[in-house]
Amino acid sequence: MHFMRIIIQEENSAAYNMALDEAISEAVLQRTSPPTVRLYHWDVPSVTIGYFQKLSDINIGYCTGKRYPVIRRITGGRAILHDAELTYSVSSLANSFPFRNKLFENYTLTSKALVRGLNMLGIHAHMSLTRKRTEGARTPACFKAVSYGEVTVEGRKVIGSAQKRFRNGFLQQGSIMINFRAEELCHVLNGSNKEDFMGIGSLCDHQNGISLNDLQLCLKESFEKELNIKMISDEPTRFELGLAKELEQKKYSTREWNYLR
Repeated sequence: MHFMRIIIQEENSAAYNMALDEAISEAVLQRTSPPTVRLYHWDVPSVTIGYFQKLSDINIGYCTGKRYPVIRRITGGRAILHDAELTYSVSSLANSFPFRNKLFENYTLTSKALVRGLNMLGIHAHMSLTRKRTEGARTPACFKAVSYGEVTVEGRKVIGSAQKRFRNGFLQQGSIMINFRAEELCHVLNGSNKEDFMGIGSLCDHQNGISLNDLQLCLKESFEKELNIKMISDEPTRFELGLAKELEQKKYSTREWNYLR
């Protein structure tokens, strides 16, 4: 029997959430921690932007007025407003069961586990098998385009994910939309309107009163069944916590990092 660690946490700040994901991935790459799934929340609505994304995509004045932190991820993709959602991350070596050294295989495997978890809740989710091209100008929102391997319900995207590949492993982060406020996202992003986000859905569109606890338990079970592993509930190690605090202070809380581009 193969094992993975699962860490389920309550709310943390945006800077700390990104720092802890990076710290866990570093520990996994150093082989001091096993492959890890982390499920977590945000203490306030927060905006994360992809590593290569330009800050000009974001209405900084609006975010400042609303006290929304704007934090740059190490993963790719585009902007996400983290509000009514559950966020996940997966950190693994590329050659550690059940993951392999190919991006799309690992992405697909994770998406299948997420789909199974939503199905267990009675939500009929599917994994996209093709990339759908969107008409018009490129939008700064991560959820606008449905890419291969991403999770949809009735054709609308409910989970957006992005990945960072290392030489010997990867970190994948994703946002599971429990609810969605299109108008608020329009305020956060420059050059967007509500019509841009018609393809975005949420779990509450298909089932009312979703319990975070039930969602987390279903995902733990779905990862076990889909990946044929045993998930062990755990907490971050002392090394991970120490590195996360350092990264929070010296990287994710700085203008040099967050306003990089």
